[in-house]
Amino acid sequence: MIIPPKGYLPGVRKVCDEFGVLMICDEVMAGWARTGKMFAFENFDVIPDIVTFAKGVTCGYVQLGGVAVSKKIAEYFDDHMLSCGLTYSGHPLACAAGVACVNYYNRHHILEHVVETGKVLGEALEKLKAEHVCVGDVRYIGLFSAVELVKSKKTKEPIVPYGKDPDGIMGKILGMLKDRGFATYSHENMIMVAPPLIITEEQLREEMAVLDQVLSIVDEEFL
Repeated sequence: MIIPPKGYLPGVRKVCDEFGVLMICDEVMAGWARTGKMFAFENFDVIPDIVTFAKGVTCGYVQLGGVAVSKKIAEYFDDHMLSCGLTYSGHPLACAAGVACVNYYNRHHILEHVVETGKVLGEALEKLKAEHVCVGDVRYIGLFSAVELVKSKKTKEPIVPYGKDPDGIMGKILGMLKDRGFATYSHENMIMVAPPLIITEEQLREEMAVLDQVLSIVDEEFL
């Protein structure tokens, strides 16, 4: 979960071009400023043929998803019918919310804010990794990150088996976080840390202190 593709996306683009394959980037979670760029692929010097998006385009206030395509693909349908009618496609309320949200991102310099607070998040995560025996790895880009929990830093054995959590360990950890006002979710042995894009540095440090506290309990009671 949340493994920034450092170095290899240009290679994927090259292979797609070589064999005539469309490159599709799923930006449903990573798009709309989450990584410090409007779309995550912009961090890696590639341009995909198709981009899927949702979530952040309206900040979740109204459901909206979409697909953006390259000019070459769009021009194909100038002379060919695209038969994909949907019941709620182009809903004016959802589209208006999307426009308002994107305008807010630009007007309030959210991209720049995410870059700056993302540095604070990264530093806090690295500190947690260094100080807690239960943290096997941390991965982050902008305000999009995950903490990987392990039984052993040396073997990287996950704190719960893949696809299983017979003792409800991750649920207990999430419960402790929730009791302290830290709302998030987990996937397998990883805790998602993806705060609101408008979070302040002070607020971010307060919440990371909560995570620090809970991880100390994990070190003592779950390993």
